[in-house]
Amino acid sequence: MTSRSGAASPSEVHNHVDGGAAGVVLQAGTITGDVWVAGPRSPHPVPRQLPPSPSHFTSRAGELAALDEVAGQETGGRPALAVLVGPGGVGKTALAVTWGGRHAGRYPDGQLYADLRGFSAGTTVLPDEALGAFLRALGVAPERVPPDLAEQAALFRTLTAGRRLLVVLDNAFSAAQVRPLIPASAGCTVVVTSRLRLDGLVSEGARFLDVAPLSQPHAVELVVNAVGRARVAGELDEVAELAALCGRLPIALRVAAARLASRPQWQVARVVAELGDERSRLSRLSAEGAAPVAAMFDWSYRALPEPAAKLYRLLGEFPGAVFGVEIATAATELPDPAEDLQQLVDASLLEEVDEFRYRFHDLVRLHARAQRDDDRAEVVPRVATWYLHAMTRANMVVIPLRWRVSPVCEQYRGTPPAFGSGRAALDWLDAQLPNVLAVLEEADAQRHDEVAWQLCEALWELFLHRKHFPRWLRSHELGIAAARRCRNAVAESRLCCQLGRAYLDLGRFEEAEEHCERALELARAAGSRHNESVALDQLGTAAQGRGDVEAAIRRYTGSMAIEAELGIDRGVAQRHRRIGEVLAQAGRDAEAAEHLETARRMFAEMGDEKDEAKVLVGLARLDARGGDVASAERRLERAWTVLSESGSSFYQADVLVGFADVAEHGNDRAAARGHLAEALKLYEQVGGPQVERVRARLERYDAEVAEPPPADHPDVGGDSAERAADDGESAGAVPDHAADGGDGEPGQVGE
Repeated sequence: MTSRSGAASPSEVHNHVDGGAAGVVLQAGTITGDVWVAGPRSPHPVPRQLPPSPSHFTSRAGELAALDEVAGQETGGRPALAVLVGPGGVGKTALAVTWGGRHAGRYPDGQLYADLRGFSAGTTVLPDEALGAFLRALGVAPERVPPDLAEQAALFRTLTAGRRLLVVLDNAFSAAQVRPLIPASAGCTVVVTSRLRLDGLVSEGARFLDVAPLSQPHAVELVVNAVGRARVAGELDEVAELAALCGRLPIALRVAAARLASRPQWQVARVVAELGDERSRLSRLSAEGAAPVAAMFDWSYRALPEPAAKLYRLLGEFPGAVFGVEIATAATELPDPAEDLQQLVDASLLEEVDEFRYRFHDLVRLHARAQRDDDRAEVVPRVATWYLHAMTRANMVVIPLRWRVSPVCEQYRGTPPAFGSGRAALDWLDAQLPNVLAVLEEADAQRHDEVAWQLCEALWELFLHRKHFPRWLRSHELGIAAARRCRNAVAESRLCCQLGRAYLDLGRFEEAEEHCERALELARAAGSRHNESVALDQLGTAAQGRGDVEAAIRRYTGSMAIEAELGIDRGVAQRHRRIGEVLAQAGRDAEAAEHLETARRMFAEMGDEKDEAKVLVGLARLDARGGDVASAERRLERAWTVLSESGSSFYQADVLVGFADVAEHGNDRAAARGHLAEALKLYEQVGGPQVERVRARLERYDAEVAEPPPADHPDVGGDSAERAADDGESAGAVPDHAADGGDGEPGQVGE
């Protein structure tokens, strides 16, 4: 089917050249230059998450051979599971990632890695957070990651069945933290590192491998390799003494070697003398086995120049796992800490993740936190404030005109956008999410409530588009509590609406109503008409989801009255559309057509072609149900012309489903199936409940059901769940047009 503007529907591309072809076809007499044809994407992403092996990795031949044995043993249908047990700093992580890197070829489906931070000073990673990250790495769209841990684990087992994966779970604290992260396939291997013997994993078939400090010869070898053999050729006895003073622990040996490497004029004997004195002083204060590490960190720390030392002390308070220069600047208020960060790297007190990001070993972080600094209490509010401003600027690119309770956005009205597109802004927000949530948790714990609730509100754009349901639910529990402690009813109402939206998108309508009713109560008490309208609108969606047509219309009508009172024409038009759709689903086509036509006319008068096009899809379905298939096709052609240029796979797929519905009314089931097949491909790019709905319809066609569905079949009338997500955004689509507004806030942009 070709539109009147010449745009072709993806389901009807043909090119007849001595035969027939369908799909993406190129015909040309003469081609100048190169032609690139992209083949189909791999059905499964192949994650490569292992960190690099540390430089100068030394020995461990016995441990590596033991891991080989575990990976090659008969497991009785379950994955191989090795638990590396040993004290902090002994080199468990280095052993795990080095073995994994050397055997990557055994695992063609990829390698997954999670630092569970079981012994870090910050927040321990919960199983659902790690599992959600694994599911996303395996290709699950964020909005399709279940919020419940048991459901996540079941999906993970389904996805990993029959695959060959390596899973490295670093710094685990308990068997309960590990157990949900074990895949289902006998072709997988799981390597866990922990300071504790996780006996609860015996039932999972775990084999425990003790990791001891390096032998004396290998400890000497590590220092010699790191510093250079020529440098220490005449001081091998002193190197041996240095290795003993470091307890033969790789982390302490690396710090000592880094100090020597950066001071080529020093003799090893000088380091031995200094460290020997430090060790005797600190040994009385340190736990058994920790004295060499504590002494080494203290000795290296005291050699730092003050800017680098201050950076070290304060960055220890940052609760996130990985950070860049911007966070270092925010935490310390040093004008340009890049050189100081490099000094910490050179001293082996900081690890480089890549060119722009750094992290602490958990023992180093604990040492940094043990150093006194008067500015320590300021780190979390400073970093939280930095994130609030940076996220607000990103959000203003995603949905520029959205009404926000936080006043921060007013500082950036009229300033150049921080990102070139809504997609780029969302990608940045997504990358920052783990750190933002860690900062939010710590801000809540320290009762920095004013910045905490604003930080929570600033998560809206990301959650609207990318979902992350478990994190959405947890973060908003914290944000609502913070707003309540601030006695800010408007902020609490706003966050209750945001949380209610999560439950709407999950189809948990009773929980959505609970939070939206609370939002409505708070909004009315505070006189916040904006929040009142949002709450009513979402309560209408919940009622629609439950099948209560009259309650849905009543709520939508109440919201529409507020939009009219506030003079927000776009909000009025959207509520007309909502009412029209729920009436259409109830079979009240004449009333539905009246509201949808009003919405269409209003959007046209505003010049909002995209929203007008979405209304046209609903009107086309009504035309087809009334027997006017030709009119329905004309409306869909107009909608396709606009929405095919939107950059949104979801919107394009929605039009294709409309074409399929109309084709069914015209008894052209072959055309309907073709449209649905193309729609499914597009929906699968973004995920969401539409995937299963369209797939189910295709399965009915494949089963050669004799009769087409009746006109009031739910597939023909459209999906309330899609509308519930404010015009398709619940599908997780990240349209390029997000930078031009997105959908929905009571008549403004972006609900």
